[in-house]
Amino acid sequence: MEKMTPKERIEAFYAGEAYDRVPTAIFMSDHIADLIGVKASALHLSAKINAEAQIAGYRTYGVEEVGPVFGVGAIAEALGTKLVFPDSSTPYIEKHLIADVNDIERIDIPSFHRAGRFSMFLEIAERLLDSVGDEVPVVFSIPGPFTTAGSLRGMENFMRDLYHRPAFAHRLLSLSLEGTLLFVREAGKLGLRYSIGEPTASGSLISLTHFREFAFPYLKELVSQIRSYGCGISSLHICGNTRKIWGDMIKTGVNVLSLDECIDLSEAKDEIGDKAALMGNIPPTDTMLLGTPQDVEHAVRECINKIYDSAGGFILGLGCGLPKNAAPENIRAFYEAAEKYGQYPLTPS
Repeated sequence: MEKMTPKERIEAFYAGEAYDRVPTAIFMSDHIADLIGVKASALHLSAKINAEAQIAGYRTYGVEEVGPVFGVGAIAEALGTKLVFPDSSTPYIEKHLIADVNDIERIDIPSFHRAGRFSMFLEIAERLLDSVGDEVPVVFSIPGPFTTAGSLRGMENFMRDLYHRPAFAHRLLSLSLEGTLLFVREAGKLGLRYSIGEPTASGSLISLTHFREFAFPYLKELVSQIRSYGCGISSLHICGNTRKIWGDMIKTGVNVLSLDECIDLSEAKDEIGDKAALMGNIPPTDTMLLGTPQDVEHAVRECINKIYDSAGGFILGLGCGLPKNAAPENIRAFYEAAEKYGQYPLTPS
């Protein structure tokens, strides 16, 4: 089959049509700042610089997905949580909005979607669509409601709320969902897909019971509303061991389950079958940051060998985000190995 563009490949993937090789997905994060010689903080504060860096990532490595990456705190930031933007690392939360339960009254849902960096995220998407939208998918990467609630309250306090103030926790989750949907509704006019990151709903942090009560209903509603706006869902990522909630993740309505490096892809393939496609799960730190190009090639080959015949389909990716200081030669090795071992029809190598 003739080689496809990243956009042609992923569109064929979601449509159930033939495509040339295994699609890939790496969230480049702050690594792309180095490609254009800017500070990491500039990526998060300038639409022009962010779009330029993402285009550089696409041109340099062959990245197969670009778009605004909100990070875990962006929705909470618009509501009033204070973020700090370091020059050499990822933004972090300096002050949560809801230190006291009464602080929840400070949330102003009707106007918050015009606050924070939402206009910047829209501009990034528009710039990417204009520059490379015909070649590579442009995707919004947004945090899920459970993660946003934790960013508003502080995860330690929020975890306590699940046990001691469940009604308050549900109210906070409802507000987090409502705010997210206000932005999604506006961004949906661009007709892009969404990927959802819900890292703190991990089975390594909360019980199955708490996931089903406090995370699942809001994720399901978020996915449903996104689809009602005419947009697609590309993936749902939850960090850590998600084995107990695979069925619930599928029931949210997403197309693809993005799995952490601790998951055995063979086991996931056997259990999930054709109910969803799988994404993952090259180790970001041990392989992409600390490994050699040969280590990366070996990991990609092993990953594809485990899951090449997945009934639901497969997207080659990382177990989580790409470390900022990952060596360029390792990133190139990832894409070269995808070309080498991911050609259809796939067979074990």
